[in-house]
Amino acid sequence: MFALENISITFSSSPFFFITGILIISFFTYYIYKYTIPQISKPKKTFLIILRSLSMVLLLFLIFEPILTITKKITVRPSNLIFVDNSKSMSINNENKDIVDFLESLKGKTNIKFFSFGANVNSINPDSLNKIKTTEPSTNFEKIFKKINEMQDDISSLTIISDGNITDGLSPVNESEELNFPIYTVGIGNTSTNKDVLIKKVSYNKFIYANTPTTISTVIENEKLNGSKAIVTLFDGNKIVERKNIILSKDGINNVSFTYKPDEYGDRKLKIRTAPLPGEGNKNNNSKIFYIKVQKSKLKILIIAGSPSNDLSIIKSSLKDNKNLIVNSLTQITNNRFLEKENVDKLLDSSDVYFLIGFPSSSSSISFIEKVKARIIKNKKPFLFLLGNSIDTGKLNYLNDILSFKTSFISSKTDEVLPSIVKENINSPILQTQSNDVLSIWSKLPPVFQPNADYKVKPGSNVLSEIIINNIPLKRPLIITRKIAGSKSISILAGGIYRWKLLAAANGVNMFDKFISDCVKWLNASDKEKRVIIKPVKKLFSLNEDVEFTAQVYDESFNPVSNADVSLTITNKNKKGSVNINLSSKGNGLYEGIFQTSNAGDYTYSGKAILNNNLLGKSFGKFNIGETDVELINTNLNSELLKSLSQNSKGKYFTFKERNKLIELLKSRSKNNTKEKIVTSEISLWSNKWILIIIVLLFSIEWFIRRRLSML
Repeated sequence: MFALENISITFSSSPFFFITGILIISFFTYYIYKYTIPQISKPKKTFLIILRSLSMVLLLFLIFEPILTITKKITVRPSNLIFVDNSKSMSINNENKDIVDFLESLKGKTNIKFFSFGANVNSINPDSLNKIKTTEPSTNFEKIFKKINEMQDDISSLTIISDGNITDGLSPVNESEELNFPIYTVGIGNTSTNKDVLIKKVSYNKFIYANTPTTISTVIENEKLNGSKAIVTLFDGNKIVERKNIILSKDGINNVSFTYKPDEYGDRKLKIRTAPLPGEGNKNNNSKIFYIKVQKSKLKILIIAGSPSNDLSIIKSSLKDNKNLIVNSLTQITNNRFLEKENVDKLLDSSDVYFLIGFPSSSSSISFIEKVKARIIKNKKPFLFLLGNSIDTGKLNYLNDILSFKTSFISSKTDEVLPSIVKENINSPILQTQSNDVLSIWSKLPPVFQPNADYKVKPGSNVLSEIIINNIPLKRPLIITRKIAGSKSISILAGGIYRWKLLAAANGVNMFDKFISDCVKWLNASDKEKRVIIKPVKKLFSLNEDVEFTAQVYDESFNPVSNADVSLTITNKNKKGSVNINLSSKGNGLYEGIFQTSNAGDYTYSGKAILNNNLLGKSFGKFNIGETDVELINTNLNSELLKSLSQNSKGKYFTFKERNKLIELLKSRSKNNTKEKIVTSEISLWSNKWILIIIVLLFSIEWFIRRRLSML
């Protein structure tokens, strides 16, 4: 209901001028019709004066751009929102019929709107309350608050009927404090604890390598089973890795560790399981499935040095501090002789990244230089080149094909140079420091020694740093990266970079180890893998849950590609055949798609992105459907969450037995929360088509009458 409060008209200019205009129009119209040819009767003359005056006044009215303002007082009855948990865990409590009866009793009494929530939020027609089936595969409280933020309604209260167990999304406890209306919560389920043993969490190293032992740790909790014997097993797929017998602790927590040595790389599906014990109330939480990504092996770095040097010692020490690297070296001491007694060919072939430090030197044989160069070209070995003091400028020409720079002459004279970061490349991952002020950190580094020469950067190269000599910036490169034809390299055109670690530390600058580590990461990063990334939003899905896939696609310059054909082939390991789906573009190189199935099991997927018949890249992975149902892991009532939501919003928590108190409270809020709202609307009359039509019609009638009377 509403009541009219006020109506007003405003003009773009003072109303005085508008009234003056009306008077002028009236006198002018009277004057031109005072004497007519031929003479007409007084009634006809009066009618024509009215027509002309009215049309001219309306025209003047539009010129003054009038705006009609209407103010109304509206009576608003804010809505009481009811959100009912529709997830699988609610079916355990056998109270679905009572919940529906409770909702039915609220219909039409308190201006209520009904919603169900689980994996998604859905509006419920009051006549379809019996369609709540508690089958949603997850419980997401976060989406309740997203739905509320999208609504335009005036809200009196929010009621959540649930067991309080979040299995997807974030907890909305903090968001509940920001609402300007109360949250009432109704707890469904049993708060008493039964005998139970469950896998609480699993911990493991982020970097796990094939054929390298690692530790998988788990926390096992028990309720009312302390002193019982339990068998805990780690599985890799269906294969038993290790089994342990434990005695369940009196404090309810056991920490169990397993030794895991994967024999294959890639995504590995692991499971930790405790054997069911007599009297357990819930056996769905006795196991935990998780996926780990096993790397092919630790990254192998080969340092090839022209001679022993401080740079060699510091770089080698920095690399060896990284436990994810295997570092070997070949240090030239005489022609075809190395300090290390290693199989040279085996090291060259098995290494992933080369570090060339002061190589080649005068002690380096032409045959060895060619051997290193051949490995780099044939196998596209990424490498870092350091222009150390032991460089033989003549033999350096043998590496000219693979270097990112060229020079016709290198002097024996060296310059003390400071790095000068090229601002356009300040965001390069190689230059990043632990501080956000990259330029400041690099400017504090001590000088290094660069042979005096005319360095020319080759096409496909990127200069990250130039030099400063005697406070004068020069356009001479110091650090260069290059990516071309699948090969990657970093060139540091100076020796003595050990000073960046030893001397810089005295100034409080500790960036050397990170710089070397980031160089390794950049050199080893596979551009092909990064250009196309396709993966499910998670690894474990409940039965009948939508399997959502996302993809990111980039071109060679890592610009987003939004018009590629992105497809997936999905295979169930336990069944023959596969399913193909296409992902749809969402713009800016992002793609989305959904896979639906009612079959449980382990699945693999292979995806690819194609643009103009060219393969941009592929992506592979695994996921599981239905082996673990997150909704059935914890079915007890989590009243603490529900109470927190209510307390933060000045609402109230009710047990299901107290539901009638909630009905009375909602009725009271609906009655007392009725409020009046002033609504103001503006209508631009000067652009109203009907006024224009009336003006044209008035002029037309006047013209028609004048023609009929043969007036001039």
